[in-house]
Amino acid sequence: MSEQHEYAYGKRYHSGSGLVEGSVNMFLGQFDHTIDAKGRMAVPARFRGQLEKGAVISKGMGACLSVYTMQRWEEKSAELVEGKTSEELRDFERRIYPSASEVELDGQGRLVIPSRLRTFARLDSEVTVAGVRDHIEIWDRAT
Repeated sequence: MSEQHEYAYGKRYHSGSGLVEGSVNMFLGQFDHTIDAKGRMAVPARFRGQLEKGAVISKGMGACLSVYTMQRWEEKSAELVEGKTSEELRDFERRIYPSASEVELDGQGRLVIPSRLRTFARLDSEVTVAGVRDHIEIWDRAT
């Protein structure tokens, strides 16, 4: 059910390589997948290992959804709230956190995409799953 376009995922970049400081697994590549009637989508096999400990799915930039590892979600949250006034922080938190959901992979490597998020991103049954360095984006294939 999935077609792989290209990928270069799973490479480890170590400090001194000139690419990334520290040891990091990146999400890279683009894959075509489907969402079933229950809202389940198989996560590309190359991405599953990073999501074993759970993930957060939320509204992305534009008409897509973003999936972050739990660790990266916490780091990103801390980065985004830093330096904001209390009013800016309140507005940010109201916009981001209510739409986010914790997700886990089932035994077949699928995650359930909440219906409100599928509606937001206008996801039909055919989607594109893209690795975008530190997170995954899910787009309707027609987009």
